[in-house]
Amino acid sequence: MTLRVAMLSVHACPMARLGGRDSGGANVYVRELTRDLAARGIEVDVFTRWREPEDPRIQQIAPNARVIHIESGPISYLPKMEVYDRLPEFTERLQDYVRAEGLHYDLIHAHYWLSAEVARALALEWRVPRIQMFHTLGLVKREVMDEDVDGESDIRIEIERRAIRESAAVTASSEIEAGELRSLYGANMGRVTIIPCGVDPELFRPMRLADARELLGRDQCERLILFVGRIEQIKGIDVLLRALGRLFARRADLKSEVCLVVVGGALDPSDDAPETEKILELRRLVHEHRMEDNVSFVGSRDQRDLALYYAAADICAVPSLTESFGLVALESMACGTPVIGTRVGGLQTVIEDGRSGLLVPAGDVDALADAIERVLSDHRLRMHLAHGAREAAEGFTWRRVGDRVSDLYKRVLAKNPAQV
Repeated sequence: MTLRVAMLSVHACPMARLGGRDSGGANVYVRELTRDLAARGIEVDVFTRWREPEDPRIQQIAPNARVIHIESGPISYLPKMEVYDRLPEFTERLQDYVRAEGLHYDLIHAHYWLSAEVARALALEWRVPRIQMFHTLGLVKREVMDEDVDGESDIRIEIERRAIRESAAVTASSEIEAGELRSLYGANMGRVTIIPCGVDPELFRPMRLADARELLGRDQCERLILFVGRIEQIKGIDVLLRALGRLFARRADLKSEVCLVVVGGALDPSDDAPETEKILELRRLVHEHRMEDNVSFVGSRDQRDLALYYAAADICAVPSLTESFGLVALESMACGTPVIGTRVGGLQTVIEDGRSGLLVPAGDVDALADAIERVLSDHRLRMHLAHGAREAAEGFTWRRVGDRVSDLYKRVLAKNPAQV
């Protein structure tokens, strides 16, 4: 009998452009996991909020796998708390669709806290077990974020606590995240399974730096530093800009050689949304350090372009204040590009300090500037880290993720058989 899974990713459509508002590693994870599960003969429907007008209601992403866009409020971007306010509407319309099509599912796999509330309602209605993955945790973000700027709501924390108590299983992407589930949320560790993220080694692979730069038209940069991610405080992009300014202040010779390319943000010609306040703040920071000729904001890019950017870079900087796993670091490593990351969350398990990259304290401008200077100035170190990065990345594949997730499905269904 074919296993059928309802994958819930309310705010993160697996087909969304990456690096824009609320689009990042979670989108990639859901897409690649869904494709791998479908290749095993598991039927997967991914339910997500309809956000882009050009997206079809139903989008086939692989044999046995499709994305179903559920209309919930206007078909446009909404901040997360507005998405939360419309969760009852999302749940009702999802159930209407399932009833109209005569569908049934054996289990629910929910991603992020917004999906947890929908999963809770559907699991009771359908009488099937649910599995939860958070990708980021509200209490962890609270520890590092400015509460006045981007604080995490009590609503989110309570939903996370309830999902941890009630789900048949919770997955964590690293031992660090599993420890946070235990220490901050009191999770029953018998129901927590650690499943690291993966990377596509065919797409993210080494290529000649000169070839990648030529394809991107980036020949003018002698040394290229890359940042990939959403333009948010938690990603530490302002720390990176300050570190670069500090480096140029003491090494004026590097200013004529080094470029920083920022991939991410709603800066595409096809996106008519105004630049976010955060991007404007970063542009002011660039101006303050007189780095207009050194820093390029190129907006979001698709995965194939992203692979070229990784291959074209001398260093990929991941200065996050917190990171449950660090998919950007893994993708860069798969391309043989050394990573300078922060000693937080899952980055500590992805990057081996001194072997596949360097780790620095989060928010430490001087330490980040020192690490960048060290890698740029030492060719042998850079080659050593590049080799170690590629070697380490070979242990992380989406096939391995699919192995572990499908095994988890079997275990959960053995203990909690569906009662459709």
